[in-house]
Amino acid sequence: MTFTEPAMRPPQEASSLLLRATQGCTYNKCQFCYVSRGYPFMAVTPMQLDAEVASLQKRFPDNTAIYMTGSNPFALPSDKLRTYLQIIARRIPRFERVSMQSRIADIAGKSMEELREFCGMGLRHLYIGTESGNDEALRLMNKGQTAAQCVEQLLRLDEAGITYTTFYIIGMGGQGAGKVSGEATARMFNQVHPKRITTTGMTVFRHTPLSDMVARGEFIEASEREKIEELRTFLQNLTIDVFYDGIHYLNPLNYRFSNSDAQAKRLVLDDIDDVLRQSTDDELELMVSRRLKHSL
Repeated sequence: MTFTEPAMRPPQEASSLLLRATQGCTYNKCQFCYVSRGYPFMAVTPMQLDAEVASLQKRFPDNTAIYMTGSNPFALPSDKLRTYLQIIARRIPRFERVSMQSRIADIAGKSMEELREFCGMGLRHLYIGTESGNDEALRLMNKGQTAAQCVEQLLRLDEAGITYTTFYIIGMGGQGAGKVSGEATARMFNQVHPKRITTTGMTVFRHTPLSDMVARGEFIEASEREKIEELRTFLQNLTIDVFYDGIHYLNPLNYRFSNSDAQAKRLVLDDIDDVLRQSTDDELELMVSRRLKHSL
């Protein structure tokens, strides 16, 4: 079979060597997700990976960072992941590190010995769709995990030495769930040690189960004001040393700062308060063009 899904990467991997690992998603049941729908899950063969690395390695420095593309390559059997890492090490022995996407369930499927082994082989960073610490929002979106399960598996990564970036969808609980979601998500992250927290604003894309839920009246989107209030609640309650990265086209407000920098955080919270106080609901609704959702 031939890969047909476009390769995607996090912004942080802009300078990395991108290697195809998988297409599709092994779960593919999240109500809001449009990314991998319609693409059968498949993985690159060792021979294909070896040929790709050989064709690209001269374009990158010897100590390049490597990102393996796909919605959740970490779901692959350990033997296959081990083979991938061995191929990379043979072709680029001084690479900086390998990273990829993972679901919480994918981490749970690996033993502690395997996690430590992968870290030792250079797979040292994962991008993880935690999405929210609000269990009701997770259930509503059929995420297939709870906040407690997220904490349990992220602590296993901490123990194994694998760093991680976590994702948080502001407004995922829908109308009326902002304060609860902000508090719950901060509480979840305060128990673990993400290197970076990346946020995006909840958006209803066409051709997703969520769009059908909206049509049936089973989900009412949070207003932009409530999304901003949820962000404020989250940041007010977040206490860990982590880099917050809210630069995304679907966020009503965009900030990037270290949570350990008290002055920077205070300026962000003050700015949020100013926006909420000085802007009408109509003005806030215009801050993000969620009409983009209709283009997919």
